[in-house]
Amino acid sequence: MLKGGRPNKNLESFLNNDRKVLCFNILWEDRTYDGGDKYYVLNYFLSDRKIEVKEINTQNSGRFPFPMLLKKQRLAKAPILTHCPGMSLMDEEFYGPCDLQCGKKVSIYGRECLIYDCDEFTRQWYCNNMGLEQKPLKLAKARP
Repeated sequence: MLKGGRPNKNLESFLNNDRKVLCFNILWEDRTYDGGDKYYVLNYFLSDRKIEVKEINTQNSGRFPFPMLLKKQRLAKAPILTHCPGMSLMDEEFYGPCDLQCGKKVSIYGRECLIYDCDEFTRQWYCNNMGLEQKPLKLAKARP
């Protein structure tokens, strides 16, 4: 019997959930001097429980297109920021599917973002797996 390699703890999750992504539309109400309402797409990858946040760019908005607010990583609910990047802090709690629901807020490193809608696959996934119905919120129209 050969005893090489390491067991992969995430293999089952990967095989069951590969290419399954929960997709949410979120809003960050930036209250800085040159802020405003900024719209993003939050993708939650079921295979590795990681999150990425992409900006929705609009034409002639006057803003520099900055495509990613958060690259693909596990997002802590209350991140512990350290001085040394290699420091390991294992007692952080991360966002999961039960935390991502329409009407709730997600804190992305100090930015409180409101989840206001999701795609059809996400609605179906929540209905089948968690018994929850995702109801989109109606947002006020932005001033021109």
